[in-house]
Amino acid sequence: MKKILFSILFFFMFLLPVSALDTSLKVYDDADLLTDAEEETLRQLAIQFVENHDMDLVIVTTLYNDGKGTEAYAQDFYDYNGFGIGETHDGILFLIDRTYGYNDTYMVTTGHAILVYDDTRINSILDDIYYVKDNGYYDMFETFITSSDKWAEKGVAPSNEDYEIDKNGNFVRKRKFPLGMTIAISLLVPTGVVIFFILRNKMVRKATRAAEYLDSNSISFSRKEDRFITTHTTRTYSPRNTGSSGSVGGGGSSISRGSSGRSHGGGGRRM
Repeated sequence: MKKILFSILFFFMFLLPVSALDTSLKVYDDADLLTDAEEETLRQLAIQFVENHDMDLVIVTTLYNDGKGTEAYAQDFYDYNGFGIGETHDGILFLIDRTYGYNDTYMVTTGHAILVYDDTRINSILDDIYYVKDNGYYDMFETFITSSDKWAEKGVAPSNEDYEIDKNGNFVRKRKFPLGMTIAISLLVPTGVVIFFILRNKMVRKATRAAEYLDSNSISFSRKEDRFITTHTTRTYSPRNTGSSGSVGGGGSSISRGSSGRSHGGGGRRM
């Protein structure tokens, strides 16, 4: 009987969902690249970032990416462990993946963070990390936090100003005022103003005789002749504007969708 009960208990243990990660830790050094003291210092810096910018910040290292690849592993780690602030799960994650013995890095952005960190800013952060990589892993992670903080202070990237994050966390173009309505309002408003002042002016009336327009005592005629002599044409060169303008297609952030269905920005490189 005890064996049967134990077997049933053992079976249901595998049916129960695995408890979620403690999202308050912020630093998950599975590859053991940091000392305990370094982890704690980075954790405090991450918590300060979250408080300042209302965006989550997560640091991860791994020796095995489950065969997913660095980008997919980083996205899944963020999505399935419950990270992110607010309804749209705003936040960033930085991963060092040593599955193949290299420092394969990837930065994931989610929710409002997609607007703040466009491709240009992400590359700037990765550049900053690359410059200090020879100083050790702690400096790489600290630089990630300080560089991310610098861009967060600037707010939404100019390349993403025409975009927003909808309630589902998707990166979408902002809705603009309909063109037809804009034209109609631009015509109606000045027309209404003109009509208003006409109606207020009681002196305005229809003229029925030509004499009402003229003062007969003020009219005098003189003879004047114009003689055509010659012509002269002057040409001025005006260069064409050959420049072009416009934003990167889809805004300044490259978007991909994780296995959870959530939209992410991001970028990475081997260091």
